[in-house]
Order: sequence, then structure tokens, then C-alpha cells
Amino acid sequence: MSGRVSAIGAQARSTTTALRTWLIKDSRSSLRRRTGRIQLLPAVLLALAAGLGVAVAAYGFLRWITPVDVSKTAAEIDVTRIALTVVAGVGGVVALVIAYRRQRDLEQSRFVERFGAAAAQLGATDVAVRIAGVYAMAGVADESEGLRRQQCIDVLCGYLRLPYDTEHGASGRTKFVVKAPRIDHGRVRGETEEHIEYRQNDREVRATILRVIANRLRPPTEYSWSTSDFDFRNAYLEGADFSNATFAGSAEFSRATFASIAEFGDTTFTRKAQFGGATFTGGAWFQNATFTGGAWFHDATFTGDVQFGEATFTRTAEFGDATFTGKIWFHYVTFAHSAWFNGATFTCDVSFKGSAFTGDVSFHHATFTSDARFMKVSFGSGTVSFVAPKQWGPPAPVFDWDQDLSQKPANVEPQDWPPTVAVPTAPAS
Repeated sequence: MSGRVSAIGAQARSTTTALRTWLIKDSRSSLRRRTGRIQLLPAVLLALAAGLGVAVAAYGFLRWITPVDVSKTAAEIDVTRIALTVVAGVGGVVALVIAYRRQRDLEQSRFVERFGAAAAQLGATDVAVRIAGVYAMAGVADESEGLRRQQCIDVLCGYLRLPYDTEHGASGRTKFVVKAPRIDHGRVRGETEEHIEYRQNDREVRATILRVIANRLRPPTEYSWSTSDFDFRNAYLEGADFSNATFAGSAEFSRATFASIAEFGDTTFTRKAQFGGATFTGGAWFQNATFTGGAWFHDATFTGDVQFGEATFTRTAEFGDATFTGKIWFHYVTFAHSAWFNGATFTCDVSFKGSAFTGDVSFHHATFTSDARFMKVSFGSGTVSFVAPKQWGPPAPVFDWDQDLSQKPANVEPQDWPPTVAVPTAPAS
């Protein structure tokens, strides 16, 4: 056990150091690439050549439109003076080019410096320094745009993806030494020491990152990060509260673990929301959430209560092979596109009361072993399939037409109601 924990600690330290080193090097290399595209001297020479060309052209044009008495040198001087004025204007443009390039390079250098300092703080041992690093990195992101802001966000999300020991996340332990005899070719040759270290109070650092990100996804906020991408794949998220947030960029939560309640009430996902393989160990609240780019909960596990009341899915809602072991509410949910629950397992009460399905719906090979209710549901005109469930109760799911099969919509399959449970296939020999 100590060896496994040691490996986790070592991996965390090496990952943090490698991440910080890579980010600093990547920023510097990006600076060199950008500044190397057009060097300052060629740019100035090009501007000067353009200026001379403009001056010659201006002189010729002025001579053409302005009659000049060659016997009067003053007229020639006036034309020349105008041409030189044009040249002076071009020189001003050259000066502006130089000033712009200098300012741009200064800003990039300042970004690299601040970014590197914040990344170093995030990798520190002291918890207070790491928390300061979170706010420092957020400050750099606030004052940046585009790729620079995305780079800062990637670092914060990357921290949450680092190996995390939940048992020691807030214990304060930083080192644990184990001494054991070292055996070489069957002989005892001294002792070996195994050092185990943890990032002290890392739980608070991670909670700070979640708060910082969530606050910049909620309106009104001075600095909005909503259009950026967020990658929380495989992350361990404790107390994640993204209620009222707007994810206009990609929202990637595949295989993430949500400890305690995961709050996404009134949240808007304008691009595909990825929760495939995620584990919700507490409650999951998605009431009034809006998914306009598709929602993928394939193979997700919900062990607590789940609330999707009045949520809106304008694109595909994928819950295939998902497992629900807590109470589930899909009350008055709008499924404006296809909805897939193939192979899903419902072992606790589930209700789709008042929900509306517009596109195709499938519960093929689903398992219902508790109270499942499909009351006052609108099944639209798409194909709705409950064919070959893996288990159909007891108790059997409840529908509006249970007492009068003539009320069953024609698009709900199978026609011979109730559905026949699929016969398990024999394993291959």
C-alpha cells in the first residue's frame, strides 16, 4: 500500500514539474515563433522602400497636375517641399510600425514572465503559495485574450487532472519515511528509505480553482471566460458548483469523478457537453439546464439523486449504458432531438412526467427494477422504442395507457404491449 501511495506522490510531483517546465518553454518558443515571422529590420526597410516609392509617385503626380514654370525655381522647390512632406508622413508610419512591434514584444515578454511566475507558484510546496498561484494565473488570464487566456485556463484545468489522494488531500502530511532492509542476491545489504509526500491541503487549492473558474462563467462578471474551452477529463472534482454558468466553448467532463453534489442548475452548454463515463458519487443537479450542442452521458454512473427537471436538449441526448441508482427526475424535460437510453439501468425511482420527445427515442435493452413512470409524456412523431428490455420490473414501468391500450401512441414500439424481455445470450464457449 505504501509503495502505491509513494508512486502516486512521485507521479504527482513529476507531473507538476513537467507541466510547469513545458508551459514556460512553450510560451518562450511561441514568442520566438511570433517575433521571428517578420524581423524588425526587414519590416523597417520595407516601410522605407514603400515610403520612397510613395514619395517618388507623389512627386511625379504633383508635377503632372501642377504646371511648373522651369524659369522659376521657387515653383520647383514648392513641389519638392510637398513631396518631402509626404516622405515625412511615411517616416511617421515607419515610426509607428517600430513602436507597435516594440509594444507587442513587450506585452508578450510580460505575459511570459507573469505566466511563468504563476506556474511556479502552482508547483510550490506551501499551500498558501499555491493558492496565490491560482489567483495569479487567473489574473494573467483576465488580462489576456485568445490563445494566451486559453493557455492559462489549460493550466488551471490541468492541475485538477493531476493525481489526487482523497485520503490525504487535507491531512497536511508532507513526508512519510519507511525504512526496509535492502536484499541483494539473497543477502541483506543495508537499508533503503521510501519517502512519501503529499501536497499539503491540496483540497483547498483545488476548491479555489473551481471557484475561480465558475465565477468567470457566470454573468455578470468583469472578465468572462465562457468562450474558452475547459478540459476536466479524468479530473476529481469535489463540490463542483457550475450553476448559472455558460459554457460557450467545449465542456469536457469525460470520465471525471464528481464527489458530493455536482451543481449545473440553469447552466447553458452551447457546444457539445461531454460527460461520457463520468461518475457522480453524490447528487447531480441539472434542473433548467440548456444543452444546445448535444449532451453525452454515455456510460455515466449516478449513485445519488439526479435532477434534470425542465432541462432542454435541442440536440442529441445520449444516456446509453448509463447507470442510475438514485432517484431520477426528468420532469417536463424537452427532448427536441433524438434521445438514447439504450442499455441504461434504472435501479431506483425514475419519472419522466410531462416530458416531451420530438425525435427518435430508444430504451432498447434498458433495465427497470424500480418504480419508473412515464405519465403525461408527449412522444411526438418519431420512433419510440422499448423493444427487448433487459429487465421490465418488478414493478413494471407505468404508462398512461396501462388501463386502455387503445390510448397507446402508434409510434411507440413494440405494438404488442408490454414489451418482451430479451432472452440472455449464452456466453461463447
